[in-house]
Amino acid sequence: MLNGWFGKFDDKGPQAAAAVPVERYERKNVSPSLETFERIYEGAPVKPPGITYGIQKVADMADSPHLAGMSAEFKRKALLMALHAANTDEGEVLNDLVIRQRILKEYEESFTERMNQFEDFQIDQNRQQQAELDVITAQYMARIRANQEEVEKCHREFRAWQENKRQELQRFTETAALCVPQESTQPIEAVEEEEMASNVMPMLRPTGTFR
Repeated sequence: MLNGWFGKFDDKGPQAAAAVPVERYERKNVSPSLETFERIYEGAPVKPPGITYGIQKVADMADSPHLAGMSAEFKRKALLMALHAANTDEGEVLNDLVIRQRILKEYEESFTERMNQFEDFQIDQNRQQQAELDVITAQYMARIRANQEEVEKCHREFRAWQENKRQELQRFTETAALCVPQESTQPIEAVEEEEMASNVMPMLRPTGTFR
């Protein structure tokens, strides 16, 4: 009974939609849509009796402006008089009401089931997509960590190179110091006095001019 309600309007149930790939889901599986009362009655396995004065017609008569403001008892007598004039038994009207109530109740139950199935399908799709997202996120996080480790490795290698450079330059400096001649232990001032004296002595040497 429940499947019969939607079989006329949609032959594909949630089970068929579940086999559709995720990327095609939005096109193939849509939320169930509500039908008008007329379409519900038309699609029901047991249809309301085709009488002229059914419950719908009588309800329209009760809402007539001609009966506006009248008491409930007056409306009841007016409707019964109209039904008797049309050779319609009030029992047929009540039977029509009972059938329509059953139709709407079964449709409501069927729609509720269909809606729950659709919700379960959506939840399952979200669960699958979340799992795929978690996998992708883990992959990209691994790439990020790998990139960070590469940067840290580069910094470590550069710091090691700087230490090797310091040791290399220190070794060169120490070697260069061995290649420079040792400085004279004689004070610089004494060397300058000796040079001045050697330049002046020839001027003071006797020449015989003042004999």
